[in-house]
Amino acid sequence: MNDFLIILRQWDESASKALVAPPSMRNVLMWIEYTVNGYPWIIGSSLALVYSVSAYWSPVTQYQLVVLNFGNGLLSDLCCNAILKLSIQRPRPAYNINDQFLEAPVFDRFSFPSGHTTRAAMLATLCAAFFPKYRFAAAGLTFLVGLSRVAMGRHYLSDVLAGFALGYLEGLAALALPYSVTNWVRRILR
Repeated sequence: MNDFLIILRQWDESASKALVAPPSMRNVLMWIEYTVNGYPWIIGSSLALVYSVSAYWSPVTQYQLVVLNFGNGLLSDLCCNAILKLSIQRPRPAYNINDQFLEAPVFDRFSFPSGHTTRAAMLATLCAAFFPKYRFAAAGLTFLVGLSRVAMGRHYLSDVLAGFALGYLEGLAALALPYSVTNWVRRILR
């Protein structure tokens, strides 16, 4: 079993290195990276949650539930990523250029899982549920985000694959949040 894991890790590292894009692609990949950077999403989801539980929305509307699901999903995504990154502490690839935008020094030193990819997959899962017309665009953006993380040398392929799976599960968990729990959260935050 140990030999299998060593072989798997070596394959992961060599496949990931082979996917690193040339420097001429870096600016394009940086823009893709910015689309799901953590800080804007933290601020945005926090503001959306505060607004959604305010007195302006009473009684609960379908739009409010969408905002609550997105907000809860984003906040849980950030927590899951922080816990996993600090627990596993997989170093980033050696060829990573340390030029990330608005990074969190404690969490962003580590590679597993890809937070950008989990966030994109979670958002795509919610988008597919609430806005089915845009599900293919959301899935395409999620794929591009995952590819960009490996192409920029930020992550190994396995970090991104785990990010896809974790983000999908986070999206399903946010969708499974019962109406009564949403109302309970709303009452607490008032």
